[in-house]
Amino acid sequence: MYIFFTFMFLVSLIALAYFSIRGGIHHFTKTGVNRPYKKYTLISVGLTILFLALTVWAAPSGTARSSASQSDTASSSKAKKSSAKDASKRKASISKANSIKEKESSESALSSSKKQSEAESSSIAKASSESLVASSSSAKKASETSKTDNASYTQNGGWTTAASGMVFVSDSNKYYTSVKNPGNYQYMTQSAADNSGAKPAPRGNQYARP
Repeated sequence: MYIFFTFMFLVSLIALAYFSIRGGIHHFTKTGVNRPYKKYTLISVGLTILFLALTVWAAPSGTARSSASQSDTASSSKAKKSSAKDASKRKASISKANSIKEKESSESALSSSKKQSEAESSSIAKASSESLVASSSSAKKASETSKTDNASYTQNGGWTTAASGMVFVSDSNKYYTSVKNPGNYQYMTQSAADNSGAKPAPRGNQYARP
């Protein structure tokens, strides 16, 4: 509306200038001013005054609108800045929370790996200890066996006679006191042979005697 009144004010000014110039020219060329020019000049003056008043009246509302739009723009820019600041704060807090979570997860992974390595080292130590015990036990048994194997037996001719309390146990779980080939028998105490389920041979043969 303000632009319309300003435009009409300018048109009225142009009309006023035009009719004033034409009236002046006619006044200097002839005696007196022609009435049509007087009438148009008065109309132009009246319209100019009218549109000038309307323009002055419309100017405050336009200024108020423009100031209102400026204040709206300023408030909108402030709101945008505030929202951008809040978004940056939110992003910073989220990144901080994520870094804390990553730190906690890495610490928990380190702790679990440490516990697992400790458990593995403990199991390895236990296994090595058990294998050491087993090896010592087998060494003890081997020593006892070798002692048993080294228990003296006598050879008389082609026969080998077991020492007192010792016997030769065959694969058929029969034991003898004299054999021709001791390598084909297990040499052990009679009590061990009885405990293993071996029985004394009821009769001898050409290779073994009860």
